[in-house]
Parts: sequence; C-alpha cells; structure tokens
Amino acid sequence: MPVQASITNEAMTELVEQYGNDMLRLALLYLGNREQAEDAVQDSFIKIFKSADTAKLCKAFIMRVLVNTCKDYRKSGWSRSVNLMDEMPEFASGDSVEKNESGALREAILTLPQKYREVIVLRYYEDMAVGEIARVLGVPQPTVSVRLKRACVQLQKRLEGTSREDY
Repeated sequence: MPVQASITNEAMTELVEQYGNDMLRLALLYLGNREQAEDAVQDSFIKIFKSADTAKLCKAFIMRVLVNTCKDYRKSGWSRSVNLMDEMPEFASGDSVEKNESGALREAILTLPQKYREVIVLRYYEDMAVGEIARVLGVPQPTVSVRLKRACVQLQKRLEGTSREDY
C-alpha cells in the first residue's frame, strides 16, 4: 500500500495565508453567521491537513472541502433550530471580509436559495470558472450555467427599484 504524502506545517501555513480570507468570505455568505463560518473554515483546514495529499491542493479542492463542511453545518441540528437571518447583524453592519459590499446586494444574495447562492459566491466572489465550480460542487457544467443564469434573474428581480448606490 503506497504511503500518502502529508502536508507540512509550512505548506499548511501558506494555504491559510493564501486561501483563508477567500474561504471565510465563502463560508460567511454560505452560512450567514460569522462564528459558524470561522468554525467551518478551521474544520476545513483540519480536514485538509489530516487527509490531503500535496498533489491535490488546488483552489477547487480546498473550496470543495469548505463547501462540504458548510453543507454539514447547515444540516446540523443547530442550523435547523436557529433562523440564520436573525443571526446576521454583524454581517449586515459591515463586519464582513468584503467591506465594500453594500447591504442591498449582500442581503439579496443571502436570501437566494443555497444552490443559487453558492454558484454566485464561487463565480463572482471567488472568480472561479464554470468548470471549477462544477468540480467544487460535484455537478455537471451545464447545471452550474443554468444555476448562474437563474440566480442572476432572481437577484435582478430582488434588486428592482433599488438604486445602484444601495448596492
């Protein structure tokens, strides 16, 4: 049985520095709660450190681990018993990774169904291509394209009547 190469502490530190903020932003938009997002990012790094081969470490793989961790968090009993929109004051007040985002757009994104919110975040916040998003989410590329289009339509409807300054 071949021995799996492990990640060194130095390589892990580089990963945290390189992807930590992007992962926090994604988890925050995915989960809607800063503390839970920070926990999800930490849990994801632990999973990567314990099990990853250095050859697998690309942005798509790291984000896939995070998305799966966030999905696990959303399935937990805590998230079913707590209304995440009530947990959003720190996010809505500007305590986010992206301080230049305004309330109207952020709130519109947060109200999207999860499958649409995740493609919007990965495409426009993480600047991933459709193929990368498909690998991260484990769905076909045409599915990602359709979800992006539908998400944009829903965002446009939600933002109707809102001036661009409110974005």
